[in-house]
Amino acid sequence: MKRLKLSATIPVYNSGEILLGTYENVKAGLGKITKDYEILFRNDGSTDNSQNVLEKIAKKDRRVKIFSNPNHGLGFVLRKLFKAASGDFVIYMDADAYLSFDLGVLPKLLDRMKNTDVVIAARYKMGKVPLYRLVSSMTYRLINRLLFDIDVDDTGSGFVVFRKKALDAVELSSNGFEIHIELLTKLKKAGFRVAEMPVEYTHWRHGSFRVLKHGPATLINTIKIWLRG
Repeated sequence: MKRLKLSATIPVYNSGEILLGTYENVKAGLGKITKDYEILFRNDGSTDNSQNVLEKIAKKDRRVKIFSNPNHGLGFVLRKLFKAASGDFVIYMDADAYLSFDLGVLPKLLDRMKNTDVVIAARYKMGKVPLYRLVSSMTYRLINRLLFDIDVDDTGSGFVVFRKKALDAVELSSNGFEIHIELLTKLKKAGFRVAEMPVEYTHWRHGSFRVLKHGPATLINTIKIWLRG
């Protein structure tokens, strides 16, 4: 029987203060499931000590691979990470995921993969989300349903499991936070199945996404995806 291989893909932007915790928690979570795993970090032009922390982690753990590039945005980073991943299942996790999600739910997410191609750890039914984020997310969700007929509540979750073959089957081009909806729409068109699993979530306010800073550009780029068809 083939041994399960997992790839954890983690975008990094000015996350130096939490990266050691990210690594330790992800390593512990994956190690309970399989011995065949890799952890891929990609530094998106951080201006703090993120690169130094990553290099120290990679030096002591051969399962860790690090990549870096000038600041191009989440979409660019995820596209590169997904290409580099070699596991049967690819887990996308924000660097701060361990501060917001209980990573102990990973076995349940993987078990759900028996009858789907993507499982999203959905935040809004069991999570503690600030009102301003809840309202903006609900609005964006409605827009996505109107534009793309996407029946997904949490399109921007920072904790998602994919079949590698599903990721390999779609060609992505987004560089920003709109990568989430581009990926979901293209997976849907390609016939892949997407499921959501409500999980407990506690908002960590130091995440990289800012509604007022990034929200307008994300909406504009989402509409461009729709116009391109």
